[in-house]
Order: sequence, then C-alpha cells, then structure tokens
Amino acid sequence: MMKKYFTLFVLLGIFGCQKADIVSTETCAYEPNMDYLQHPKADELSALLEKYRKLGLPGIVALVEDDHGIWVGHAGKADIDAGVPFLPCQPSKAASITKMMVAIVAFKMQERGDWSLDDKIQDYISKDIIDRIPHADTVTVRHCLQHTTGFYDIISDSDFYLSVLNNPNRHWKAEELIRFAYDKKGEFTPGSRSGYSNTNTLLVSMAMDAVLGYSHARALREEIWTPLGMGDTYYQSRESLPDHVAQGYYDLYNDGSILNVSNLITGSGNGYGGVFSTVYDLHVFLRALFFEKTLISQESLDQMLVFVNENEKRDIGVGVLRPFLDLPVPPGVGHTGRDLGYSADMFYFPTVNDQIMIFMVNYGTDGDTPLREVFWAFEQEMIELVTD
Repeated sequence: MMKKYFTLFVLLGIFGCQKADIVSTETCAYEPNMDYLQHPKADELSALLEKYRKLGLPGIVALVEDDHGIWVGHAGKADIDAGVPFLPCQPSKAASITKMMVAIVAFKMQERGDWSLDDKIQDYISKDIIDRIPHADTVTVRHCLQHTTGFYDIISDSDFYLSVLNNPNRHWKAEELIRFAYDKKGEFTPGSRSGYSNTNTLLVSMAMDAVLGYSHARALREEIWTPLGMGDTYYQSRESLPDHVAQGYYDLYNDGSILNVSNLITGSGNGYGGVFSTVYDLHVFLRALFFEKTLISQESLDQMLVFVNENEKRDIGVGVLRPFLDLPVPPGVGHTGRDLGYSADMFYFPTVNDQIMIFMVNYGTDGDTPLREVFWAFEQEMIELVTD
C-alpha cells in the first residue's frame, strides 16, 4: 500500500491522548498440525523462514498449499518487547489485500443490481468532492478498481504522513483522507493506462457506503468473513482488534534500529487497507474465490481477471494483481499488502498446478531501508521454493 516514507523528526513516544488500537500482544493457543511436518518441503520452508528472521525480519508466518497438501510455519516475534512468538493464530495487518476484498463486495453488488461497475463514481459521491479531484467526473467504479484513473495517490503525500505522525491512533474518516488528493494533478489521463493509487479504492469505498446505506465494513463481514467462517479477520478503525494481534515494526529513521509503529494508523478502514487477518483465514478466502468459486459468479470472476499492464513488474486486474513479471519466477494471481509496519503476500500460481503461497511479515517493506532488500530476497526465494 505504502509508496514512500519520510525521515521525520518526531518523537514516537508522542502518541496523543487517543487510546491505542494495538496494545502489548498476548499469545494465542496454537497446536500445529502434525501433517505439516510430513510435507516434503517442510524442512526447506522452515529453514527459509529462519534464515530471514536471522537477517532481521521481526516475524514471519507462512502457508503453502500444493499437490502434497498444506504446510504452515512461523519464525520470529509478534511482539519483540514482550517476547511473544509470531504464531499462525495471530492476526497481522494484510494491508492492501483489503482492496481485493472490497472488489469482491463491489462485484456482489453488481450481481444483485445495486450498481454497475461501469457507473461513474460521480453518481454516488458528493459534487463538492468530485469537483476537487481532476477528472473525477469521468471515471467509473471499474476504472478505480483497476487503477486506470491516474488519480494522485494520497499515500504519496508528505502532508499525509505528517498528519499520521501528529495524530497517531486516529481513526480517519474517508472525507478527511480524500482531501489530500484535492486539486492534485493526476499521473495520466483516465483510461489511457494503469497506475496504482490508493485514492482509487478510497473513492470506491465512499461510493459503496452511499449505495449500501451503511458502511462497507459491515458488508465485508456479512458477505465474506462470516459466511466463510473467517473468525480471525478484523477491520481496523471500524471494529476493535483483539489483544493477540501482531505488532508492526519499521526502521523509521533509517539508522538500522526498528521501532514499533503499530499505532501509526495510515487511514485503515477506508477501502485501501486496514484488514487484519491470519494466513488460515486468507487461505479460506483465496480458495473460496478462485477454487470453490463461492464468492462471485464465473462471469464476475472473468471480469476480475481482465488485466492491463502497469509496468515491467506487474499487471493489474479489477481488484487483483499479477506481479513478479520482472523475476525469474511464475506470475502469481492475488494481491500484495504493504503498510507502515506490516507486509503480506497472498497468491496462487495458475501455471504451476495452482500452488498457493500466503505469508505475513510484521515489518513495513515499501520504505527505503536495508530490510526492504532482505524482504524482497525472502519473497523471491519463497516463490522459487513454492513453485519449484
């Protein structure tokens, strides 16, 4: 989710008077399935996680499914100060994987006639807002979900980061966040190409709330998480988080020391990020969407998997990504998640017998710190091992 971070001369201890969403992490009850140990790649996968823990990633949880079954493993800490291990039963921030879930609600709304993805967003969002965002009067819901709007990305805005640091623990409203895109020139003309922008899904969530007559957070729970039994999935800023969620870390000053940034909330709960989940719940979601096909119709799924190329690294579908095009690995279908203190990947690989790879790391990896290169190396090695 996050595009860049800034070196900010702010004391992290100044967290304001709002109550923290994430407090010291409690452990959770976890009994590993002994079948995981029988997976033929169990030793290699476990060793890989341990290798990258030693290289500095605070905690990692991963799930793999292939022809041999399921493997789940973990390494490192969910809470460094409390010494709590990062276990598969501990929810961590899935960040932009939220976008994929919001897209599913959008397709379900289209299927029952609530709207069309080809409706213009100006049909559902206040004119006062539309008039302040260049070309917003021309784009559709589909444009937003496929990132073909060219909209300025609020997450790239320095004033946004200053506001996050000056207002930690703040539960942002969509109307507050969209102001960071006011009167900002877009990257390109809508429809001419694709370019990832968090502003897109923020606007979709605003339009969605208007059509539904209630928060899209309720729709996520009622239409996806509850029916699928995703009992360890939560939406930050829209509902309380349990006491066993993982802490998030980041080298904020780029000096080699990682700091706890769990409660620097980057707009969670507004369509583009904020979902906390486990690898188990994400696995249920991925399988329901692409394998059991119980979430949306085949027609909707076909629309979702219409890709446009963004750059040499990835293609973008309607709420879904196909990245790794620049790596010597098979392209995956799913979504990445990046936030200030958390990272996640959720993919299946259709050209390699539909192998599934899901992992969560409690470190922010889009910022330019030494651990970003470590994370990228981990991601590539993980894909190579899973798809080999």
